[in-house]
Amino acid sequence: MERDEILRTLRRESTWRLFFLGVITLGIYVAHYIKRQTACMNQYLDKEKQISGELVGAVLILAYISAILFVPSLLVEEGHPIAAISNLLDTIWEILLLVWAFKARNRMNMLLSATKGSEAWFHGLWTFLFTALYFNFKINTLSEKFSGQGMQYDEKNRVPYNR
Repeated sequence: MERDEILRTLRRESTWRLFFLGVITLGIYVAHYIKRQTACMNQYLDKEKQISGELVGAVLILAYISAILFVPSLLVEEGHPIAAISNLLDTIWEILLLVWAFKARNRMNMLLSATKGSEAWFHGLWTFLFTALYFNFKINTLSEKFSGQGMQYDEKNRVPYNR
């Protein structure tokens, strides 16, 4: 499997663009980004290692519901059922983003044969703190670093090196 091809397939946009469009669309853009990246990753994975469509579907649905409830939740008092439901759904959505981010991290570390401490390794702390933004940033960083050079791996130590 060609690692350069995986990175080219996943490279999509700047992290700032993802951030700003995510803010403007109240997370809906991030949910669609997750859907696209999951489909790209899954094409390189065996069926049993793929990220489930149900998880991605739940992220999408909750993103839309949370966005729809955002304005009404601003217009009601703190204890109102709409505000409570909105807060609950936002929390569930955030948890699902974390679940997706760690699944994607795990799959990318596997696809790139990355070992802890190598340049290709997707770090857990940054994954936890920045979820899809870190995923996008790491894909872009690796893509820029290894594009044109071809990413080669020392098969004995399973770490990337440049040709």
